[in-house]
Amino acid sequence: MTQLRRMTWFAMFSSGGSAAVRQGGGTEGQELARKSPDVKHLKSTAVLGMALLVTALLAYRPGVARAANSSHAAIVIASDFDFQICNCVLSGSGTTADPYIIGPWTINSTGPGDTAVSVEGTLLTKSFTLFNLTIAGNGSRSSTGIVLNHINPSGQKTISAAVSGMQTSIQSNGIGIIVENSSYVILDGGGANASGAGIGNSGFGTINKNFVGAIDIENSNNVTVKGWQFSANGQDNTPDYVAFDPSLANWGVGAVRVFGSSNTLIDHNAANNCTTVSFSLFNSNHNTISKNTADYPFTNNVLITDGSSFNAVSNNVFGTADFVGILVADPLPGTATLNQYGSSHDNLIQGNVDHSDGPIGAEVHSGIAPSFVGGIVILNGTYNNTIAGNQVSAPGVDLGWAQVIPDPNSAIGVAAAPPVIQCNVTVSEGGGGVVNHNGNVWSGNTAKHIVACISQQ
Repeated sequence: MTQLRRMTWFAMFSSGGSAAVRQGGGTEGQELARKSPDVKHLKSTAVLGMALLVTALLAYRPGVARAANSSHAAIVIASDFDFQICNCVLSGSGTTADPYIIGPWTINSTGPGDTAVSVEGTLLTKSFTLFNLTIAGNGSRSSTGIVLNHINPSGQKTISAAVSGMQTSIQSNGIGIIVENSSYVILDGGGANASGAGIGNSGFGTINKNFVGAIDIENSNNVTVKGWQFSANGQDNTPDYVAFDPSLANWGVGAVRVFGSSNTLIDHNAANNCTTVSFSLFNSNHNTISKNTADYPFTNNVLITDGSSFNAVSNNVFGTADFVGILVADPLPGTATLNQYGSSHDNLIQGNVDHSDGPIGAEVHSGIAPSFVGGIVILNGTYNNTIAGNQVSAPGVDLGWAQVIPDPNSAIGVAAAPPVIQCNVTVSEGGGGVVNHNGNVWSGNTAKHIVACISQQ
């Protein structure tokens, strides 16, 4: 600002403006004064310059991007000051009521760490929303769309943090969005169906074709995922049906993976052909998966395992899982994962529509379909789960209770179908033991093929 004032003053003086006129005296001064048309012109020029200067100063806001081009370099935020220097903020003041708006921007995942947007929240006191970003990766597992780490690390909501917008597009990365060590984060694609499960027809954010998966949430609390379309995310991994090792090499991310987290809401999303699992919970408690649609995963639409308890899967519409629609499972006794995470228990599976689950001929012939295939299956020693009010229709077993059979000679490490093996549970981690179905309860379900050891509905 000081430099601009000096430049304006210099322009007025060197051009013979009013200041120069006042310095003149005698005949010379009168002669200068008689040149009124030029003086008027100079005064007009000076006034116009000052007006432009004032306008520029009033419009100036530190850190607010004014670029006409919608493309942007990779964005890294680790302090409040970074919002001021990133040239990425388009509006907002950084309060919870008026967060900084970052976007719309088009960003390639080729920045530091091959990440398009990285926010490290340990030192942040300013709120932000990543809005309508278009992010494209390099098509391999090495790139990441968005990483949110240590947002509200105390577990209390001190700032608001969100990824939102119906025009958001994140594709061709390793993982679309990673949320880790964070609390109170909202991921909202804006497409929640107001009249039913899944997404509506009026627009929605998309997270598609990411090599490992769409959204990975780890060691976090109170994260909301809603209103997204997930399509063709992940690869066909090698599932671990014995130990249920939660590593990405075994299960990938699929549409949404939750590990070591609680109070996550996964609601009104649509997942299509996301593998290895559409929605998975590992070592996670008090989470809700509700009113989503999901189809064509390899292997399951929902997996709950590794000490995941007090979760609810409700009012979803699922179909055409390759092997199992909804699977609640414990690792077998003696495995490191069961020792580390404990048993899964007290989960509620209620009010879902699940149909057409089971392997096709090619999967059966290649020996990769496990022997416990079905619609809703409770596997191994997990206990006190409630399966109520679901509508299940699968080609084989609708409601099943089974135990995995290790087979080192099998392509998947366990007995493969056919035959389908059910009612062979001998292990129990609680719930009154096997004689009491390990406390698992099936009630009020609509199903045709219910295994003999489960009470008919």
